Amino acid sequence: MEAVRHHLVIRVLHWAVALMVTAALVMSTFIMSQIPDDDPEKMASALRHMSVGVLICGGTLLRLFWRRRSKRLPELSSGMGWADVLAGIVHRGLDLLVLTMIVSGAAMALQTGLPLIALRGEAFPAEIVSLFAFTVHVVGACVLSGALVLHIGGALFHQFILKDGLLSRMGFDLPQPQRRSVPQTEGRDA
Repeated sequence: MEAVRHHLVIRVLHWAVALMVTAALVMSTFIMSQIPDDDPEKMASALRHMSVGVLICGGTLLRLFWRRRSKRLPELSSGMGWADVLAGIVHRGLDLLVLTMIVSGAAMALQTGLPLIALRGEAFPAEIVSLFAFTVHVVGACVLSGALVLHIGGALFHQFILKDGLLSRMGFDLPQPQRRSVPQTEGRDA
């Protein structure tokens, strides 16, 4: 029996966006936050972060568009009503949080004129931390991180505790290694 899977485009975009969101969170939390604003590397790091954000925006919008066009898979119940409700909230919440991060990031860049500042070779604008969009972005990153932990935890619970094959719905066929046959000999050595 063939595994029930999401459309290939959905699966590719899911994993691509997941990797890029993780990279953006790691970049901002562990790299950008450690660089002083007057260090030229801060602007370079911010531009890399913004580039990933643009890719996340494109991937997320394309995934949401494609999801509306493709056949929906039946929900897999955990057998716990509250957990099934939480799963729905987390799934929709992840989409909303990613879009919130995109909008708040774009708002910060526009409010500070970050693209023009970067083109002129000026230092990273220290006043960015006083913007409401910055607060939304930082709080959004914390909430998004928590939602990702819930999402991953739920997927692992389904896969290893309930053993219902949930992860295969987002998986890919991996090539199987070819087995070499060993010729049988007629006589046995004693």
